[in-house]
Formats: sequence, C-alpha cells, structure tokens
Amino acid sequence: MKNSYLPEDVIMDILSRLPVKTLLRFRCVCTQWCTLISYPSFASLHLSRSVSNPTRHSILVHRLCNPLMSFDPVAFAPVKKSNLALDQAYNIYQEIIYVGSINGLVCIAKFRYGWISVWNPSTRFVKELPPTTEVPIMFSIGFGWDPAVNDYKVVRLCCRHSSLITWVEVWSARPTLPSWRKIKVDRNLYVGRLICDVILEGFTYWIVGSDSKPLVASFNMRSEVLRVVPVPEPLLEALPLPHLIRWQKTMLGQHSPFLAMNWKETFALVGSVSLEPRKTYQVWTMENDTVGKESWSKKFTFELDTEFRVFVGSVNGIIVLIKGIGELILYDVETRESKTIESREVDSLVLGAHYYVESLLSIKRVSWASLLCDGFSLDEELKSAWRKHMSRINRT
Repeated sequence: MKNSYLPEDVIMDILSRLPVKTLLRFRCVCTQWCTLISYPSFASLHLSRSVSNPTRHSILVHRLCNPLMSFDPVAFAPVKKSNLALDQAYNIYQEIIYVGSINGLVCIAKFRYGWISVWNPSTRFVKELPPTTEVPIMFSIGFGWDPAVNDYKVVRLCCRHSSLITWVEVWSARPTLPSWRKIKVDRNLYVGRLICDVILEGFTYWIVGSDSKPLVASFNMRSEVLRVVPVPEPLLEALPLPHLIRWQKTMLGQHSPFLAMNWKETFALVGSVSLEPRKTYQVWTMENDTVGKESWSKKFTFELDTEFRVFVGSVNGIIVLIKGIGELILYDVETRESKTIESREVDSLVLGAHYYVESLLSIKRVSWASLLCDGFSLDEELKSAWRKHMSRINRT
C-alpha cells in the first residue's frame, strides 16, 4: 500500500481486530482501505477474530411489539450501547420473527405475508428472498450454513394439517441453484413451532411429532437430507405421564417437557423428569458416528433452583426463562448460575433468544465502494424491500 508507514499485512491484522461499526467508517479513509475491507478473505479473517473475542458476542432476546434486547453472555448484563441497528427495523415491522443467527447473519421472517430475509444487522445489508411456490397449512423456518462450500440456506419444514404430508423447501445463497427447491420427506410430521429449535454448524434441528410420539428432525445442510431420530428411550421412560400426555395433546414448544439446546456445539435434548413442574432435567446429546448414524448419550442431570413460567430458548448452554411479570432470567446449565437481567412493569411476550457474533459477511452481492459515505441506512433498505414485497402481493 503506497504512502503507508506499515506493511499491508500489518494493517490488515490491525483492522481485522476492530468492531464492524468502526470498519464501516474507515471505508471512507481511502480507496485502498475500502478495497481491503471489502475483500471476502478479510471478512472471513474478521469473523475468526470476532468469534474468539467475547466482547463481540451477545445474546439477542426477541420480544413481541418491543425492541430487541442485547445482553453480554459472559457478564449476564445488558449491552447499553449496542451497535446493532435492529431496533429501527423492529419499530417498523412489529410482526417480524427472528429465526436464528449464524456468523453474524440473521434470518428474519414475517409469517403473515411469507416474507423472509437474511440480514447482517452490523453492516445493515439485507437480502430479501424470493417468494416460495407453495403455501402450506403449517410450516417452520430454519436457517443454516454449509461450511464445506460456504453456503447459507433457509429451510422451510412444511406439512398439510389434515394429512400431515411433509416436505422441505430449501433456498440457497449460491446463484447457480434454483430459488426454492422442494425435497420430499418419507415420513409425516407435525411441527409445533414457527422456527427451528437449534442451529449448529451444518445442521438445523426441530422437535417434531409423528403418531403422537416425540422425535428430533435434523436437516443436513450439505446433503439436504432430513433425518428423523426417536428421542432416547430412557428419557422417554423417565418422563412423568402427565408431562407426556400434555405434550401429545398440544405439541407446543413452550409447554413441552422437552427443551432443545446447543450444548458445546452439539445438539442436546433436555427432558423434564420430575412431577414438580420444571424442576429436574436430564440432558442428552446427539452423537454422530463415522457413517452418519445418530446415537444418544446422557450427559448429566440438573435441577433448577428457580421457578419460571416459560422456557424461551437456549444459547450455548445458557437457558433463557421468564419467571414472572417482567422478569427475564439467564441460567447457565454448567455453572448453575442464574441472573435476572430485566424487570419491567408490563410483561411482553418473549418469542426467542439467539446467540449473535458481529461480522462483515453478507450474501447480498453489492459493491461496498458504491455505498461509501452516501447516507445508506437500514431503515431505507428494509422499507424498500418491504414495499417491493407488498407490491407483488397486491398485483396477485
């Protein structure tokens, strides 16, 4: 780099350790810096730095008709000055559901209109997905990443309510693939949640039902195959009968005796095994052998020393709970530590919790050089995408 006091590799190393918000401003310093920050290889380097830097991590808690909350996963404390521009979008579209987050990309959806987008809230880029070809009676959205080819995918697990005929629809960020592809499933399933239960590298998981039996469905992002695995028999036998009967009647995630979580980058199934509501839990992890066959391994049993009303979700071994009116709790399964992270006079419906790591990644193919210091805003981008989507609906 000309007229530089430092070699380019040193500058790259320094810049890769800076927050995204700072890097976006630094694009305006000079053309060379803009080009450097725009390299896909630099985005990958920056992501690796962010993953290893806990200050770039946060727990995002999604509330109905309220701005998204951001919390420090280490200190269990609110992030007072978040760089996320999520509140702007949330105030515009209060019905948005957050599906999940991978490598700084967040999948969001508006179910009433079938609107799905992939969004980087740190860079404010949003990629609106094309509409799907079919409108199923029930569907649940998943988000995933295929690390083998660095491809991001959105998955819809669909079924018809009367017959429970099930299929999968897949959208890929790779431009060489069709917009949405339909994949047959050889088993009829019931999906009780609007979004998937757990997202791991290369896989997306749901707790589903079939013939009144609880199952775990895993979608392989590489092979694009949906596999269905029975829950471990010892866990099923340990469940109190009232818990199982209630699940068979409702199959709803928040009232299920089963919780799904990411346990050290492995899918874990947590089962309530005590008659006392939500007191004692067994944790089982799903293991994969060399030929891809799944098996279960019991890890441990733990007891919650605090009562709660609703299980919201889990992020990297931290369970998010609602205790009472306006009380949101983070509970670390490994250390058994818990903390009330917010108290509000008015209780709003908490829909989910997601782990977020800021990054420069984007699947929207636009030139960052064209966005230099031009007043680009998330508000305008989302409004434009939403207007185009509603225009298509009105025409039909």
